[in-house]
Amino acid sequence: MATSKQEQLYNEIIQYYDFAEKLVQITENSQDEIAEQQFEIIQEAIERFEKCADFLANQYIEYVKTGESSQLVDATRSSLRDISAKLEECRNKILILHNKD
Repeated sequence: MATSKQEQLYNEIIQYYDFAEKLVQITENSQDEIAEQQFEIIQEAIERFEKCADFLANQYIEYVKTGESSQLVDATRSSLRDISAKLEECRNKILILHNKD
């Protein structure tokens, strides 16, 4: 059984799904001429966020069941770096897209 702190951390991991959904909503509600291009950029990021969130959630469940291992820590750090890199890439592509206007 997970402790309240473990459940809180798991819920924070799950927030990546909410983040992905909010990105979609922002793009769908955009009246900007480049909304479709933004959506294509964001869609790629969303897929990566969801994949990483799935992985992190499963890794965390494994951690709760078995405890910490260096392999588990390394895999988790790698996934978090992947999210950060994709977010930065998405941000840069959208900035470039806006600067073309």
